[in-house]
This record gives sequence, structure tokens and C-alpha cells, in this order.
Amino acid sequence: MEGSTESDKSVECSGRLILECGCSERLILLGLKEDWLSEQWTKFECGCGQILTLADRLNEEVLEFRRLMRGAFKVPGG
Repeated sequence: MEGSTESDKSVECSGRLILECGCSERLILLGLKEDWLSEQWTKFECGCGQILTLADRLNEEVLEFRRLMRGAFKVPGG
């Protein structure tokens, strides 16, 4: 597309949900929980074949805590 800019290629997102499978894979759904429920999309398939539901949602506060803790115990120069 001639004359298109990067902003022409982006889509605004109202939110996101992260589903986590027992195999450690994560599936990112764009939109709000209410959006998925209203469209009656409640089951999603992981790459491993496991069926995930909105109940498998990862708490993003826990995710951020895990990320912070990984860096908190690094040994200087190690």
C-alpha cells in the first residue's frame, strides 16, 4: 500500500486476556472478557491440544510479580 503509515496498520485494543495452559504455553486474547462472552467464544485450543477456557486466565498482577522476582535474586557478576 503506497503512502501508508505504521498507524494505518495498527488496531486499537480494548484490553487483553492471557490464558495459561498446563504445558506452559500462553494464549493472548485481544478484547475484554465481556466481548468474548457476548460472542459465545468460551473455549480455545492450545497448541498442545488442551482446551482452555476463560477460567484459565492468568492473573497479570501475578505475572508481573513473577517477572520482578526473577530479576530480584540475580547474583552481581554472576
